[in-house]
Amino acid sequence: MEKSKQASSVYDKIAEPYAKEFSKPSKYIKEFLALLPKNAKILDVGCGVGVDAGFMSSKDFEIIGIDLSKKMLNIARQKFPQINFRKQDIRKIDFPPNSFDGILASCSLIHIPKKDVPDLLEKFHQILKKDGTIYLALQGGKSEEIFIDEPFKPDEKLFLNIISFDEIKNLLVKNGFSIVKKYEREPKSKGELNYTKLYVIAKK
Repeated sequence: MEKSKQASSVYDKIAEPYAKEFSKPSKYIKEFLALLPKNAKILDVGCGVGVDAGFMSSKDFEIIGIDLSKKMLNIARQKFPQINFRKQDIRKIDFPPNSFDGILASCSLIHIPKKDVPDLLEKFHQILKKDGTIYLALQGGKSEEIFIDEPFKPDEKLFLNIISFDEIKNLLVKNGFSIVKKYEREPKSKGELNYTKLYVIAKK
C-alpha cells in the first residue's frame, strides 16, 4: 500500500484511543494565530480528530479541515459539527489561489514521502493569500524515512518522514517562505513518538 494511504489506514484503527490521548490543541498554535488577521480563513491540513480546528473555530476563525482518515474525521464531525471537514489526500489539495490567510499542518507532513513535500509546499504557497502564514509541526531529527511500531497498536507499522530543521528551512525558502519562529521540545506523553517535536511558523 502507498505510504500515506497506509498511514491513514492505521489512524482509522487507532482513532478512538488517539482522540483520548491527544485532546489538547497543538503547542504554539496561539503564536500562529496571533500572526493572522481577525476572522482569518484557515486550512487545517491533516486535521485528525479536529482538536486544533475546534480550538481555532472557538477563536472566531473560519476553518476548513482535511484528512484522509475516515474514522478520525467521523470523530471530528461529531465533536465540532460547525466546522467544514472534508476527506481528502493532502497532496491533492484543489483550492483556488489566494484562498486562505493561514495553513496549519500539525503532524501531517510526517506521513507523506519526502519526494512529495516540495510540491505540497508549493501548493501551500499558491493557496495562501499575500503575507499568509503557515504552521508546521514535525517529527524532527536526522532526515530519514522509516516505519515504526504504532504506540497505540504495536502490531501495526506507521510510515514516518523524519525532517531536520535545515531540511524544512531549505524547502520553505525554495518555495517562497521566510521562517518567523522555530520551537523545539522533547516528547512527554506515552502516546508521543520518541522524536524531537519541531514547530516552524513561516510567512509567504
